[in-house]
Amino acid sequence: MSRRKEVADFLQEVTSRKDRHRSWANKDEPYSYVSAQEFADAFQSFHVGRKQGQELSTPFDKRKSHPAASITSEYGVNKKELLKACFSREWLLMKRNSSVYIFKMMQVST
Repeated sequence: MSRRKEVADFLQEVTSRKDRHRSWANKDEPYSYVSAQEFADAFQSFHVGRKQGQELSTPFDKRKSHPAASITSEYGVNKKELLKACFSREWLLMKRNSSVYIFKMMQVST
């Protein structure tokens, strides 16, 4: 049984010449490499890819969206608060991994 993969890892493996053989499903047939361009062309010729291409080529009509969809004043956070939250999170991560940062500082100082 194979381990579970994230979608991005799977797609990277499928389009990589080096790792593609790992995800080869039909073990009875010999492995054959499919390039990323061939993969994209096959998807775009498939009905799902054609439909997605049509949807993406149609400009978005803002009149069809909810009027409050882009309003951030009621529940949104201003940039100062976002910066403060990000800094707090990074500080917490640095404290959790303080030994790594201490080691790196010692490496740089020598």
